[in-house]
Amino acid sequence: MKQGVTRILIFICGMFFLVSCVNRSRPTTKKVLTLGIRHESNTFSTLPTKESDFKVLRDKDVLKDEPWAEAGKDLGMEFIPTLHAYAWPGGVVEKRIFDSFKSEILERIRKAGSLDGIYMDMHGALHVEGYEDAQAELIREIREIVGNDVLISGSFDLHGNLSKDFLKHINLLTAYRTAPHRDGTETKVRAIRMLSEAMNKRLKPYIASVEIPILVPGEMSITEVEPLKSIYSQIPEVSGKEGLMDVSIFAGYCWADLNRSAMRVFVVASDKKFADKANREAALLAQQIWEKRESLILDVPSGSIDEMIVKASEYDNTVFISDSGDNTTAGAPGDNPQVLEALIRHNVKNTLFAGIVDEEALKQCKNTGINNEIDLVVGGKVDNVFGKPFAIKGKVIYLPSDSLIGTNHESAILDVNGIKVVIMNSRRSFVTLRDFEELDINPLDFNIVVVKLGYLYPELRDIAPVHLIALTSGFCNLDMRTLPFKRVTRPVYPLDLDMTWQSQ
Repeated sequence: MKQGVTRILIFICGMFFLVSCVNRSRPTTKKVLTLGIRHESNTFSTLPTKESDFKVLRDKDVLKDEPWAEAGKDLGMEFIPTLHAYAWPGGVVEKRIFDSFKSEILERIRKAGSLDGIYMDMHGALHVEGYEDAQAELIREIREIVGNDVLISGSFDLHGNLSKDFLKHINLLTAYRTAPHRDGTETKVRAIRMLSEAMNKRLKPYIASVEIPILVPGEMSITEVEPLKSIYSQIPEVSGKEGLMDVSIFAGYCWADLNRSAMRVFVVASDKKFADKANREAALLAQQIWEKRESLILDVPSGSIDEMIVKASEYDNTVFISDSGDNTTAGAPGDNPQVLEALIRHNVKNTLFAGIVDEEALKQCKNTGINNEIDLVVGGKVDNVFGKPFAIKGKVIYLPSDSLIGTNHESAILDVNGIKVVIMNSRRSFVTLRDFEELDINPLDFNIVVVKLGYLYPELRDIAPVHLIALTSGFCNLDMRTLPFKRVTRPVYPLDLDMTWQSQ
C-alpha cells in the first residue's frame, strides 16, 4: 500500500515538475503598444507636408498582413495598436497635423493601462514646423506617461537623423541595412524580436552612439557597393558578439538643415556592463566610415542633363536617367521641367519622361480629350526656386481610367514630338514596374526613361540595362556645397573639406 502511494506521489511530483518546466519555457504574454509617424522631411522644399499627404491606420488595420505583427504574436505579444501614419517624403510637416497625431497617441497610451513594451514604427528624419525636434518631444512625452520600466523598441530607415535627446528615452533600435532598401520588413521583425528578448530576459539595454560629421546623399551611400558594402557586411558579426544585440549604421538624411543631420553608428548592448564593448565597436565602425569619406561617390556615370542625354545615345539598350535634383523620393516637389526642356532641345525620340506634377495641366488634358492636340504650360508652380513654367505642345495619347478618377493616381500622357510626357495630379514616384504598368507602359520599350529619382529603387535597379544620374538643380541637389545650410553642426564634411575628426 505504502509503495503504491509512494509511486503516485512520485508521479504527481514528476508531472508537476514537467508542467513547471514547460511553463517556464513559454514566454508569458506581454502587452505591447504600437505607434508610428514615418516621414522624411526635406527642410529646403517649398512643399509643406499636410494632413492629406498622410495615410493613417488605426487599431486592427495596423496589424493586417504585417509580418512583424505575426512575429510578435508568435512570441507571445498582445498588441495594442494605436495610430500609424505615413507620408511620402516631402517638405516640413505642418504642426497642426503632427500635434493631432501626437495627442491621439498619448491619449491612447494613457488609456492602455499597464504595458510591458512599446514598438515605434518610425522613419527617423521627421521634422515638424514649430519644433526643434518633434521626434524627441514625442518619445519624451511617451516616457513621462509610461515611466522608465517599460521597454521601447524602434525600427528606422537608415536615412534617419536621431538626436541625443531622442536616444535618452529609447531602449532598443535597429535600422535598414540596405540602400536601396530591400529589408524593411526584416528590420521591423528584428525590432520586435529584440523587444521580446529584452522583456522576457528583463534586460536593461544600453545604446552606444557615435556621430560622424558627414552629410552624404543616399546616392553616395549605397550599401551594395564599396566603400560601405564592406563596412555594412560587418554588422552581423559585430551584432553576434557576447553582450551585443544589434548594430545600425545610419547614413542620415542630408537635405535637412538641422543640427542633428549627420551619419551615425549605434550599437545596442544587452546591459550597461557591456557598454565599453559597445562603445568600442561603434567607434571602430565610425572611424572606418570617416576614413572612406572621399570614396562616398556616385556608383553610376553622372553629369549635366545635356551630357547625360548625349551619353545615352552611346547605348543600344534602354537608358534610365535620374533627374536627381527633383527627386520626389527625397522630398522634392516633382514639378521642375528643366529636364523636359533639355530633352525637347536635343530632339530625342522614343523617350519617356516620368513625369511631372501639374494638376491644372492634367485637367486641361482631360478636357481636351484623347487623340487631340493641346498647348500647355507645365511645371514651376511649386518649385519656383529652381523651376520655371515651360510651354509645350503635344497630342493627348492616354487619359486616366474611370477607376482612377478622383484618386491621387490620375495621369495623362502627351506625345511631344516623340517624347512621352506623363502629367500627374499629385506627387508619385516611378519606383516599381507596377508604376509603369498602371499606365500601360513597359519602360524597356523606350530608348531613354527619365525618372525623378536619385538611385533607382530595387526593381528598376535590377532590370535597368543602363543608369545615368543627371546632376540637376533642385531641393535634392547632390552637391551638398551648393545648398544654403545655416543650422547644421559645423565643421562637417564636405562643407568643410579641411576638417579633421577622430571617433575616439
